[in-house]
Amino acid sequence: MQAASIIARMSAHAPATPLHLLGHFADIHTGAERELPDLAQALAGRRECVLWSDTPPHPDYAAMGVRQVRPEAGEFPRGGMLLLGGVHVGTGDWLRQAHLDRLAVRYNLPQHERLARLVVYLQHMTGLVPQVRFVSRVMQRAVGMAGTVEPSLIRLAPFLAVAPPARRKPLTVGRLSRDVLDKHHPEDIGLYRMLAAQGVRIRLMGATCLSPWLEGVPGVEILVAGAMPAHRFLQELDVFFYRTGSFEEPYGRVVLEAMAAGVPVVASRRGGYAEQIAHGGDGFLIASTEEAFDAIEALRKDAGLHEKIARAGRASAIRIHGDEAIERQLQFYQQDA
Repeated sequence: MQAASIIARMSAHAPATPLHLLGHFADIHTGAERELPDLAQALAGRRECVLWSDTPPHPDYAAMGVRQVRPEAGEFPRGGMLLLGGVHVGTGDWLRQAHLDRLAVRYNLPQHERLARLVVYLQHMTGLVPQVRFVSRVMQRAVGMAGTVEPSLIRLAPFLAVAPPARRKPLTVGRLSRDVLDKHHPEDIGLYRMLAAQGVRIRLMGATCLSPWLEGVPGVEILVAGAMPAHRFLQELDVFFYRTGSFEEPYGRVVLEAMAAGVPVVASRRGGYAEQIAHGGDGFLIASTEEAFDAIEALRKDAGLHEKIARAGRASAIRIHGDEAIERQLQFYQQDA
């Protein structure tokens, strides 16, 4: 069953009230917001969805129909269900006049005290107990709060459009992320230099913040965030490497996107995505720079291992985020109350 057929299928029991999806749509490269338009598209024909932003939306999001909440003009979610796309999303007194039937919060950023305060605030403003949707088990355990673990909704179609790339020579290792330092581990610079010295090609999209240390290093290419679509960038890699610094990745959808694209993943054990990876089976989980170097070297030297991990990673991504997984996830958002 293809994703297009799931999205297009009409439901005879679609709720009459809308689903409001409220995010902070100022940055086109932030993963926390990317799933909200995907969710609206997946629910097309099943439930009316309205996308809202707590700030002036980026032009690309505005073109998707994202509206700005403007309480002074009477423009804010009313009736139906409201999904708050994270604790970083702003609300206000307009909640008292929203007359909502249901209220849910996506917990996708590690700000635990803020979540606790937000749940109390939302209940006070609306009279509803918010339903918390955690993007990973590690996020739920961190706060010890009732709720449901629901990985980020990812539309895999662009990443599945081509066969897993064959391993190239020289091996190309890369990653992509928002272009901020805390998305990169302090030891990544040394790892990239070490790999480049071994003849490995390094491609980093969203890493201009590392330019003071890597610019001009032979074999290292740095691209601005969004220089090309993620699926196209991933198709040019042989290995996807990912770990963060002070920022603990709540889920890390880009890791699952790389797996769906058929690119073997070498990633830190520290992150929500690690719950979805079987070390040595469909990817590699590492705890040090030495382990990262060894895993990449193994994939460089062993074509059979590279192919095995690529195919297993793609199969796992489809199991976790494919059509059937999306169908189960949508059920929650199609309920009236």
